[in-house]
Amino acid sequence: MTTTTGRFDLTSWDEEVIDEADGTRRVRARNTKSFQGGITGESATELLQGFAGEGTATYVAIERVTAAVDGRKGGFLLRHSALMAGGGGDMLVDVVPNSGTGELTGLTGTMTIAMVDGEHTYTFDYAL
Repeated sequence: MTTTTGRFDLTSWDEEVIDEADGTRRVRARNTKSFQGGITGESATELLQGFAGEGTATYVAIERVTAAVDGRKGGFLLRHSALMAGGGGDMLVDVVPNSGTGELTGLTGTMTIAMVDGEHTYTFDYAL
């Protein structure tokens, strides 16, 4: 595995509430990102989010990345799944098998995302 790191900016965020009932809320969101660092390029993501009481939230998403990874140009899909509850949680972001194109054909890997002081950073562990 190779590891590359960097940051990204959310360049757009649009959301609509699907429904609210009994203290829960479901939201559909779309965003775009601009990546810098080991990944340079852009992405577009479709998310479904759920919110419940006491700070509980979850989301699933599919993200289409069009970028260069350590200089190799192409595209790929990322699958997101996250659950946050009780001050803890887990997040999985991984490359969808067989989704790599161009010089990224055969790409596999996982991404870790962190947000510190309002800045999003990533660590991408991948193989080609």
